[in-house]
Amino acid sequence: MKELLPIAFDPAQVRAELDRLQALLAAKTELSERHDIQPFFKASAQLAAYMGTLMPGVCPADRFAFEFEVFGDYTADLVIGNVDQRTYCAIEFEDARPNSLLHKTPGRSQKEWGRRLEHGFGQLIDWFFAFDDNRHTAGFTRHFGPGHVEFYGLLLIGRSADLTDYDKHRLGWRSSRVTINTHKIVCRTYDDLAASLEKQWEASSLLLPRPESTEE
Repeated sequence: MKELLPIAFDPAQVRAELDRLQALLAAKTELSERHDIQPFFKASAQLAAYMGTLMPGVCPADRFAFEFEVFGDYTADLVIGNVDQRTYCAIEFEDARPNSLLHKTPGRSQKEWGRRLEHGFGQLIDWFFAFDDNRHTAGFTRHFGPGHVEFYGLLLIGRSADLTDYDKHRLGWRSSRVTINTHKIVCRTYDDLAASLEKQWEASSLLLPRPESTEE
């Protein structure tokens, strides 16, 4: 099993990687999980860790692992966490195409949830099953520490431009109300992810030390 690696918050690199994410979203209307999304985040470890600011208790994560083997049964695309808070987030990347989130079905007035969304949600269900099933093992303690450990799930999928206002309302309701065995599961488009991280950056950058003036 892969180890969760330590990572130290680097504000300048977070800013650079967030700019790259925004540029990627501006350059392409559709994103492939294999060819666009996975390579981008694997080359953007600081931004991956910074996604922890969207989850209570994770903050900029100080531990991360891509393709984290969940006790020999499943592989999580990304796990980030805060070792002192004992809070972790498992992240599933899906593609960003017009039908990734919702799709029209003949004879129905409202769209149905997309196959990719349901696949991603199913992945999270399997991961949390494995986490809970191994909670009292030595392997679990070695990776996540002793005592109670909090887990969140984040499913990233689709583009906001492909959604109507009503679609966004449905997705927001699903994100706020659906849990897996008390674990909160957040579903976001990549555009929403970039916008949320930008807001987090604007807020946190106010607390960063300012460079000293060189004026005499």
